[in-house]
Amino acid sequence: MVGKIEKLVYPSGRITWDYTSKLPLRNSRGEIIGICGINKDFTAVKSMEDALEEERNRLRVTSAELAAKNAQLEADLRMAREFQLALLPRKNPTLTGYNISGRSPFTFAHYYRPAAAIGGDFFDFFQLSQNRLGVFICDVMGHGLRAALVTAIIRALLEELRPAMTNAGRFLTTLNRRLRTILERVDEPFVSTAFYLIVDATSKEVQFANAAHPVPVRLRRLEKAAEPITTDKGQAGPALGLFDEIAYATFSCAFEPSDCLILFTDGLYEADSPEGKEFGRNALISSLRRLSALPVEQLFPTVVDEVCRFTSRQQFDDDVCMVAVERASG
Repeated sequence: MVGKIEKLVYPSGRITWDYTSKLPLRNSRGEIIGICGINKDFTAVKSMEDALEEERNRLRVTSAELAAKNAQLEADLRMAREFQLALLPRKNPTLTGYNISGRSPFTFAHYYRPAAAIGGDFFDFFQLSQNRLGVFICDVMGHGLRAALVTAIIRALLEELRPAMTNAGRFLTTLNRRLRTILERVDEPFVSTAFYLIVDATSKEVQFANAAHPVPVRLRRLEKAAEPITTDKGQAGPALGLFDEIAYATFSCAFEPSDCLILFTDGLYEADSPEGKEFGRNALISSLRRLSALPVEQLFPTVVDEVCRFTSRQQFDDDVCMVAVERASG
C-alpha cells in the first residue's frame, strides 16, 4: 500500500489526515517477517486541497451566474440598439413641387455606424414648412450606454423644441439650456457637439448654427470641388452642456444647384493608422473631392472603405455618422 490518505478521528473529536505507505518486511530468504510502515501528517495539505476545491466550486457557481448576467446584458444591449436605431429616421425626407422639372428640390442620404452595440451619434430631419427642412446631427462625448442615454434625452427634447427650429441659433441655444437643466445634477460632465442646418427650396442659401461640431463640407459637383462651408472659427460656439447662458448665432452659406452638403461626426476622420497617424479632416476633404462624381449612396461607403484601408482594420474606435443634403441641378 503506497500513498494512501487515511482519516484519523481521535476520541476528543479531533480529525487529522495521514499519508501512509506500508510494505512487507522480508528476511534474506524472502519470508515476510513484519511490516514496514511510514506515516506522514497530511492534515495541512488536505486542508488546503479542500479549501481549493471549495473555491473551485464557488468559482463554478460565480461563473455560471456571470454567464447568465452577461447573457441578460447582451440581450438588453441588443434591445437598446434596436430602440436606438428606431429613433433614427426610417426614410429620407422629400420636398416636392419646387422644381421646374417636377422633381424634388433636394435628395438626402445618411450613413450610421456605431463603434459599440449602441452609440452616441445621432441625426434627424424635421419638416419646418412646405419648403423648409431642418437637419440635425450631434455627437455625445464617448460611446456606449452612457452616450446612448444622452442621445435618447436629446431625441426626446427635439420634439419638444420644434417651435424653436425655424431659427438655427435660437434652436441650439434653447436645446443647450434644456439639457443643462436636465443634466445639472449628474456627477459626470456631459458634453455633446451639434450642428443644425436649415435648407429652403426657395433660397440658394442655407442657415446653420454650430456647437463645436466638425464643419460640414460643401461638395460642388459641377466644379468637382470640396471645401468646408466656412473657415471662420468664430462661427462655432461651445459644445452643448458646458455653459448655462450661451447664445448661438445663426450663419448662412451658399447652396447652389448640384451642390451637396455633407455633415459628419469626428469618428470618421479621427481614425488612426497602425503607425498612429490620424486620417484627418484634410484627407477626408480630399477623398470627397476626388469622389465627387459618385452619388451619395455610393460616396459614403466608398469613403468609409478608404478610411478602413488607411487604418488596416474594419472597426472604428468611435461612432461614425454622415448625412448628405443634395440640391437638384435645376
